[in-house]
Amino acid sequence: MFRAGLGCAAAAILVVVAPNALAAPQLRPSQTDNVTVGQQITVALDGLPPNMPQVAVGQCKPQIVAPSDCNLTGSLLGNADARGAWQPMTAGATVTLVATVGGVDCTAAPGACALAVTSLMNPSQILASVPLTFGPAATTAAKPIGNEAHSAAESSKSDSGSNAWPIVVGVAIAALVVIVAIGGLILRRRGGIR
Repeated sequence: MFRAGLGCAAAAILVVVAPNALAAPQLRPSQTDNVTVGQQITVALDGLPPNMPQVAVGQCKPQIVAPSDCNLTGSLLGNADARGAWQPMTAGATVTLVATVGGVDCTAAPGACALAVTSLMNPSQILASVPLTFGPAATTAAKPIGNEAHSAAESSKSDSGSNAWPIVVGVAIAALVVIVAIGGLILRRRGGIR
């Protein structure tokens, strides 16, 4: 009886924890549209795994494959607290925007660069990303058409959610193990397995 109760308790905990595990990190910058080179953007981040260490937030290319794909000197480093909220290691949570990152002109097109979140434990995995749209330079009067900015934003949204599958698979495997364990206990109690 004790084991069955323990199994049910484990299943209940899994049901309570699973929705939090499936939540993707949410990066909330103070501004992403019509930004300018040199502008300071304040960032807030939550939905991280609790107590996740060494979480970096910075201006990057849309796909990160090397350290040079981000503006490392302007990036912020911090840790997730017990609730999964990012806490910067330095005072303030502002990123100063630059014109180029890793050879990419961030001002050339909407979404050419983004504010991105990575963990130094796996720096090429983007945990969350928000595309940046730079406003026109002082000498330029043309502004990109809103449809292009919308397409870049939609593309980024689909990319940032694609990293959640390992969590979903892990939760599904854990749920399956709990269900099999409960089934085994029930069969054993009824005399079906010796």
